[in-house]
Amino acid sequence: MNNGKLTARILIVDDEVTTCQYIDRHLQMEENLITTCDFAHNIEEAIDKIDTDSPYDILFVDLWMPSINGHLDQEAGIKVLKYALSQKSSHPKEEPPVAVIITANSSIQTALETSGLGVYDYISKPIDFSSLMELTQKILLERQQKNNPENPTSETRKIIGKSRLMIDVVKKVGRIAHSDSDVLIYGETGTGKDLIAQAIHKYSPRSNGPFIVVNCSAIPSEMIESELFGIGKRVATSVDHRKGKFEQAHGGSIFLDEIGDLSLDLQPKLLRVLDYKEIQGVGQTPRRVDVRVIAATNRNLSHAVSQKQFRSDLFYRLSFMIELPPLRDRKSDIPLLAQYFLGIYSRKRTDVTLSLSSELIDRLQTSSWVGNVRELEKVIEYATVTCQGNYITENDLPPWFDNHTSSSIDSDDLNSLTDILEQDKIQEATESFERFFLRQKLAENNWNILATAEQVGIRRQSLHRKINRLRITPPKGVTGK
Repeated sequence: MNNGKLTARILIVDDEVTTCQYIDRHLQMEENLITTCDFAHNIEEAIDKIDTDSPYDILFVDLWMPSINGHLDQEAGIKVLKYALSQKSSHPKEEPPVAVIITANSSIQTALETSGLGVYDYISKPIDFSSLMELTQKILLERQQKNNPENPTSETRKIIGKSRLMIDVVKKVGRIAHSDSDVLIYGETGTGKDLIAQAIHKYSPRSNGPFIVVNCSAIPSEMIESELFGIGKRVATSVDHRKGKFEQAHGGSIFLDEIGDLSLDLQPKLLRVLDYKEIQGVGQTPRRVDVRVIAATNRNLSHAVSQKQFRSDLFYRLSFMIELPPLRDRKSDIPLLAQYFLGIYSRKRTDVTLSLSSELIDRLQTSSWVGNVRELEKVIEYATVTCQGNYITENDLPPWFDNHTSSSIDSDDLNSLTDILEQDKIQEATESFERFFLRQKLAENNWNILATAEQVGIRRQSLHRKINRLRITPPKGVTGK
């Protein structure tokens, strides 16, 4: 830490010079990060830097890269990670770097290979830099807390609210927490499903056990089975048995966020865990685990069941449900939440004591809050940084605030729908409607790719591909992120 900021040395291993530069540039723009980035554009250069430079905190590694002679090596990233792992055994007192795979070329085999190397996460190209920055901060916070357990660097988030809806939710959480039942948390993006999951674990008899978090939408489909259930010895080169997330959660709870994105092929395995507390990893024999499953989704799973996108037996097995209300339905909680976030972010302002004006509170309570509590937090964070006086007013709100597409259909929308209906071919009409639908949802989410992908129920990478295929571009002055 340096004046409340997270510091890190990062090695970016990618043959694309612009990719390295873009990652570095985004890291430099993060206010609470102080990072020093080194680049390596081939295997030999990466190994040389790991050898000669002081230890790195994070490695961003592409899988496919050329050697120094220019020959493409599909195992280049794996070789770099193996070498970094060998250095760990040579210097046991040094904390090894955290590895993140960045690639446009993932496969089942490379998934198995990297599973045995303890990769922290996977980022697909084209890179969603907003998600990459969030991931970087998460990694550094975890490392900081591990090294200084008595002085955690992140603000422990609380469940805030006095509305009848939230009081009912908290009461239900309390009742469920003391049981050992598996739970499904349903709510729109940004409503705080992760906080509810943490509360269920914290106030349960399993509170002294591990709490393992898995974002089902963030792990490539070919890698998620080994991530969840583990991988056996000699299944792939360099793999010497690796525990999956369920085994890591033994004696505690596992939080499966965005369970609605779990593939139909993998759902029967999860059902078996719920029914028999039994897992079977890749290349392994079945074994029992003692774990409580807390799942969350922003998708309507009953609709997904009717569309055969989610198994009915798994849905009913998880039907012990907590439903979180959207922020627009709990407006009496908005002043409390705004004041809470102001308390967090105003600590960084040593030059002034900040307060929220009454006019601002009125404005916040009349907003549509498509992004829910998460959006409110970002609005207050922005206003806290930019405010020049003692009172935060409407003038300090971000330019994108409350600039959502109206829920009603205007004349332009009607014309677009009419044009779709006048098309003769179903393929053309389907493509036109998809373009219209995604433009609406992107506008609702201020052209935030990750938030939009979560809302419409597809992976971020899939949404990127659709945007490119449908030639969707943001309005002037708006940058998709």
